[in-house]
Amino acid sequence: MNNPLFFSGSAAEVGEKLQESYDRLLDNTKKWAEILTFEPDPQTGMTPKDLVWRKNKAKLYRYISPDKCRSYRTPILVLYALINEAYILDLTPGMSMVEYLVEQGFDVYMLEWGDFAWEDRDLTMADIVFDYIANAVRKVCQFSRTDELSIIGYCMGGTMASMYASLVSSPRVKNMVFMAAPFDFDDAGTTSIWLKDASYDVDKVVDTLQLVPSAFIDLGVKLLNPVNNFYATYTRLWKMLDQGVPVHSWKVLNKWVNDNKNLPGAFYRQWIKDFYQENKLIKNEVTLRGQRVNLSNIESSILVLAGTKDHIVLPHQTRVLLDYLPEVDKAYHEFPIGHGGLVFGDTAKNKVYPLIAEWLEARS
Repeated sequence: MNNPLFFSGSAAEVGEKLQESYDRLLDNTKKWAEILTFEPDPQTGMTPKDLVWRKNKAKLYRYISPDKCRSYRTPILVLYALINEAYILDLTPGMSMVEYLVEQGFDVYMLEWGDFAWEDRDLTMADIVFDYIANAVRKVCQFSRTDELSIIGYCMGGTMASMYASLVSSPRVKNMVFMAAPFDFDDAGTTSIWLKDASYDVDKVVDTLQLVPSAFIDLGVKLLNPVNNFYATYTRLWKMLDQGVPVHSWKVLNKWVNDNKNLPGAFYRQWIKDFYQENKLIKNEVTLRGQRVNLSNIESSILVLAGTKDHIVLPHQTRVLLDYLPEVDKAYHEFPIGHGGLVFGDTAKNKVYPLIAEWLEARS
């Protein structure tokens, strides 16, 4: 019987192989226990940076070029989702989109949202767009001494960036990169089923909680793909241990996956009702401080990236943006990866990062 799951040979040989297998299992179990219980979380977000502006708990960072030389005049502002930690975009040396862009000579900034607390429960979508993003854009241009910039928006960060760009014309947003950013919420897969207006009373949730706790959102996101999120992550760790592969990459990503943040209730109410339940963004029906968001007002060069295996933001939710833009310079690329795969992993490092850098280089 030629089956790798069974041992063949004499009784002594089989016994020796069983002992080896048991010893390896015991060794891996000890390593697993050390990783999960004793070793501290690995450091993340290690690309050198300067704090150049802050508002409330938010901080605007400018990353330091290793040789003090920036090759491109047009700066980049990176935005990400309010519920996440910023270091997914600067995860660990050698696996960091920020680090890669800085090393390519770009002038990179990131707006880090900070940890929302009880006093932030009334922050709205308009507050984030006008008081945080708009001010950060002005500060980026001020420090870089320019009147235009590029914006990279990941997930919800891209959605918010699109609203800003459609409403504010100066400083000019020259280029925009959208990574797994949702724009059409009519069919968001399982999320749409869960959040339909008739079955999910977001007003009751917000009125009760006011500040939506990180655990509430985290559980909902993980239940979109429960087997992969609750079990497969540890089977991957076991496989890495069995193969003798360093587990640092697993550890930094696992740290981020379980490191979410509270969300202001007022923002959450708008995000669910106006976007997932009523799909107002793509219909140009979102209004912020009396101004109607119209995506066709965006005049930037556009690069849209999506993952075909993304169950959080389905590819068509992102791709549809190109249909609503005028005849601008625009491109779309898909990769056979999931939501996090656009910013972390071999595909991100070897394909996504270089694509973004080359696309921006030609337009900076």
